[in-house]
Amino acid sequence: MNRTHRSLLIALPAFILHTSEIYPDRPHTIAGTVKNSATDKTIENVYIYITSGEEEALSKSNGTFTISTWQDLPVTLVIEHPIYKQKKIRITDASQYQLIKLDPKQ
Repeated sequence: MNRTHRSLLIALPAFILHTSEIYPDRPHTIAGTVKNSATDKTIENVYIYITSGEEEALSKSNGTFTISTWQDLPVTLVIEHPIYKQKKIRITDASQYQLIKLDPKQ
């Protein structure tokens, strides 16, 4: 084996190890419930997305949602619904369950 091939064989594992530091082993999964701040009732069909990516979700009939991202934390969630005020939340710990309360538009 010549020197060029040996150099590539040494460099390739270093490159693979380096990229594994950039991307986490698995995505972060953010979970929570969206409720009306005035009535404490859950809200369905709330649009939830991460500002710097294409990750998005809709809340279910019981107000729950999950959204997964490969991005490094912190990320910003945007929470939108036509009859409620928009809210932005900074997520620093994906393992923490999010209870999001939206204020009705006046």
